[in-house]
Amino acid sequence: MKKEKNLQNKLGECEVQRDDARGLASARERLLIDNVRELNEVYGTLREKMREIEERDERIRALDEVITRANRLSAMGELAASIAHEIKNPLIAIQGFARKIEDSGDPEKIKKYGGYIERESQRLSAVLARLLDFSSMSSPVKERLDINAILDDTILFMEHHLTRFRNVALTVEKAEGLPQVYADRIHIQQALVNIMMNAAQAMPEGGPIIVRTGMRPPDRVWLSVTDAGAGIPPEHMEKIFDPFFTTKDRGQGTGLGLSLTKKLVEANMGAIEVESAPGKGSTFRILLSASGDGGKGQAPRTI
Repeated sequence: MKKEKNLQNKLGECEVQRDDARGLASARERLLIDNVRELNEVYGTLREKMREIEERDERIRALDEVITRANRLSAMGELAASIAHEIKNPLIAIQGFARKIEDSGDPEKIKKYGGYIERESQRLSAVLARLLDFSSMSSPVKERLDINAILDDTILFMEHHLTRFRNVALTVEKAEGLPQVYADRIHIQQALVNIMMNAAQAMPEGGPIIVRTGMRPPDRVWLSVTDAGAGIPPEHMEKIFDPFFTTKDRGQGTGLGLSLTKKLVEANMGAIEVESAPGKGSTFRILLSASGDGGKGQAPRTI
């Protein structure tokens, strides 16, 4: 009898434990359902947020394309305006002197006006030649080059041209043992000529031009041209490579020399640096790769 009673007690305890377990399982199931429902709501909210973000990114990309096109059109408009201005001025002068020749019977005046027409025509031809060089630059034909040999050849060519400027003293300082660079000979010579001419024009009363070569580890060979001119004002530093930007007097420059120089150097995976300050002259430095793959171009740096 006692054993039967104990068994009944045990059975009752088991039923209580079973009911507790069922209650706990039911509570866990409800909690799990609530969690799943909450997760679904969070997932739905996240999907909606992602959709909004994607739509916003798409609008940003579309707006960026519009801004990019607008900037390109603006740049083209500025370039076209600059070209029109550079061509218009000599054309007006030519037309004016041509009318004066037509109205004048004086041989001396006709000769004088004819000289003006010739000079303005030469100026117009220079603008168009620079523009053609800028717009239709040939692709570089790269080869292994000795930068010091390039400098020697360019100096032989430039010595004659520099005699047109007053009191210009040219000094050459070459570093020895430089590795060869991988570039187009004609492009590098043209870039160097442009910079040297720019240096001479920056010194109306004359002064020293120092051309140097050197090495910047690990694989950059450089050519630099230093003048003792007036220097470049800080507000002009960001514009000096822009097409048709020039601080020279009318008729003294087209504003395409440095722009073309930058284009030539970067076409050869090189970089061009500028160091300048008002009253302290300027240094333009061309950096070229001595690595086998031609290296990677660097953005111009102004100091």
